[in-house]
Amino acid sequence: MKLSELVLLKTQLDEMTTVPFHNSSIHHLDKINFLIKSRSEYEGKLFDELQKNVSKSFDTYEQSLTVLKDDIKEKIAIAEKFWFQESYTLYEQEANKTVEYLFDIRERTDVDISLFQARLNKQADWHYPGLVIRPGRGLFINEMVAYDPLYIVDVNYTFLMPTLNLFNTQYQNRLRAYPIKENLNDEILIKIPDNQFGMCLAYDYFNYRPFEVLKKYLDEVYQKLKPGGIFAMTFNDCDRASAVELVEKHYCCYTPGYLVRDLALSVGYEIEFSWHDKGPSTWLELKKPGKLTSLKGGQTLAKIVSK
Repeated sequence: MKLSELVLLKTQLDEMTTVPFHNSSIHHLDKINFLIKSRSEYEGKLFDELQKNVSKSFDTYEQSLTVLKDDIKEKIAIAEKFWFQESYTLYEQEANKTVEYLFDIRERTDVDISLFQARLNKQADWHYPGLVIRPGRGLFINEMVAYDPLYIVDVNYTFLMPTLNLFNTQYQNRLRAYPIKENLNDEILIKIPDNQFGMCLAYDYFNYRPFEVLKKYLDEVYQKLKPGGIFAMTFNDCDRASAVELVEKHYCCYTPGYLVRDLALSVGYEIEFSWHDKGPSTWLELKKPGKLTSLKGGQTLAKIVSK
């Protein structure tokens, strides 16, 4: 079986158990046996024994189902090793893609982003700086300009130009635009100040980053956030078969959701919010423990709009 087929089978079986049916059956058998025993001419020993056999059968079935689930997990663990490594091949190939190709991927029409926009609007606050990793053509920029100042970063300054060109020269000069280098041996966000940010956003960016790169960003963004700050991100959630199918087509990287969440918790984040529809991506909001505070007393009154 392909990895996507194994993940689909695991997902379906994880939602299934015989326990409710076992409990319900025993409950009904108890009532039957009580009725039988209430008649003195019937001892009911035979039915007691039969009930025990039914219970044992349910237990045996559930144990066998657990063994099967464990076997599928082992097969997934073996099969996914190849795709963890293959994700680096995809990652390296992306470095040769054009700006137009990379940003066209982000502007798919099959994704409803209204919930994400509402979440960002709800949390936007000028008291704190904000950070956007690969803002692209400004998909969520209007929801992020409330942060003051707003930092935008990407692996090439050219990639930041579509966002910068959305605004007039005055606001372009206020944006903090920085190119970054994704090197696992060095700090990626070295130009970004620590313990300052109320929000960091990375939409549709980690879908194309292998797990080790995602891990490094989780570590570094944690250092950049203020206590109470949020890291909002999407990733290709390979706990779901549809995401694994994209991996098998060499379209996205292999990033299992359970590993991403476990890693986030180990770094120190709290999982503030998580959402996905039937698609492959998951929107995840990770909170640095604490409460956001600011010494800012005021802000220049002006509305920032794209050209």
